[in-house]
Amino acid sequence: MDVTARRSETGEYLLEMGYVSIELPAEAVATLSDMIHKRLNQSSSVEQQLLEKKIKAYRALANKMTHVDDRIIQQIAVKMTPEQLVTMTKLAEGERLFHKVVRNLSRQNARQFQEDFKAMDKITEHQASVNMEKIVPLIKAAAQKQKMQG
Repeated sequence: MDVTARRSETGEYLLEMGYVSIELPAEAVATLSDMIHKRLNQSSSVEQQLLEKKIKAYRALANKMTHVDDRIIQQIAVKMTPEQLVTMTKLAEGERLFHKVVRNLSRQNARQFQEDFKAMDKITEHQASVNMEKIVPLIKAAAQKQKMQG
């Protein structure tokens, strides 16, 4: 739907939304503008809180990965993109997961992972969230497979 705003001949603001036209005094336009601005900022703070909550959960998951069986790490590491693998290891506290991943990759892949880890020094929270959303199903599938085997 197209929304247009202009001034009428009488000086009132004319807001057109599709087939609907509304005449508003300047004070109403100012109030409407303030309300829209407030709502947009409010939603961004809510979105930021949700993102922080997700990151906290993903950080906890990454920390749990330091305790999983090496076979699970081997299974999921080869299915992840370099960005996903680096994100998961950077979210974990300390270097235990990093060393566990290196230990469970081939020498060539371990070298490449270490280079990627150094190169990707600035991952935004949004990027981390997107990467982790794609990792979770891989972790769940590997854990389920592990449960069935052992």
